[in-house]
Amino acid sequence: MKSFFDNQSLFTVIWKWKQHLIIVGVITIIASAVFSSPYFITPLFQSQARVYPTNTQSYSEESESEQMLEVFNSTDIKRQVVDAFNLTSRYGIKEDDPYFRTKILKKYDDRIECKKTEYESIELMARDADPQIASNIVDSLVAFYNRKVLFLRQQKAFEEAFSYQNDLVRKKKEIDRVSSEMESLRKEYGLLDYEIQTEQVTMGYMTALAEGANRTAVNDIKDLMTSLEEKGGQFFLLQRELEALEIQRDTINRRYDKAIAIAEKEETYTMVVEEPFPADKKSYPTRWLIVLVSLIAVEFLALLTVFSLEGIKSSKQ
Repeated sequence: MKSFFDNQSLFTVIWKWKQHLIIVGVITIIASAVFSSPYFITPLFQSQARVYPTNTQSYSEESESEQMLEVFNSTDIKRQVVDAFNLTSRYGIKEDDPYFRTKILKKYDDRIECKKTEYESIELMARDADPQIASNIVDSLVAFYNRKVLFLRQQKAFEEAFSYQNDLVRKKKEIDRVSSEMESLRKEYGLLDYEIQTEQVTMGYMTALAEGANRTAVNDIKDLMTSLEEKGGQFFLLQRELEALEIQRDTINRRYDKAIAIAEKEETYTMVVEEPFPADKKSYPTRWLIVLVSLIAVEFLALLTVFSLEGIKSSKQ
């Protein structure tokens, strides 16, 4: 007995069952149109924005845009959005559910998306049943990002300022120690400035000898020369150490002032190139696509069923 496919073409089978296939198709179209309607699937409206990072710097091999994306996708930002818009209630998730966190984050990722574009900008998208809420969520993402980055920068700046402040305290103690030693040498040995005094004392001694100054004046000069010989080197080193410490103190002080300025500065870290707005047309579901896919799938299954029935019937003949 010849096989089914040997004695009857596929077209003949389809034509034979055409009424059934048409009826199945019509029912599928009606059913898919009904079940994709707002009565069964809540329509969602999409709002989006595009932003670039600004007033930031890269702290690793990642680009500034990639670092921005990390912050947007952080759990902290997600938690703020969930709390601000009461998404737990909007998404119908109970807080006493043992898998509450997993479910709310999954729903969040389904409705809210942040991704990098090929032009290094970050695209923010939010979908919600209320177009205004979707737009507000995108606006809030930008606001929460700015607040988060500002907090991180201020926190880092305050830490740096605190460190510089401790350095200033240490430098002040070192400067006070050196100044105290120098003051002791000034009082005990009359030393003021090693290089200047050495030059002046030498010239004064030579002049005194040349002009035949009295013995007392010459002895005073000799005593000062002796002090310079004995303690001048120590005084000179203390002078140089003090100068170096004062330069270090001034450098630290400038860094401290800069850190405080950053910590107290209020600025934004996003440049919005595409503002979000409430959509006037839903983005989900795409009913025609649902109807088309459903029709193709059901008709394919119907054809398989028809061919199976015809094959069984043919095998019995």
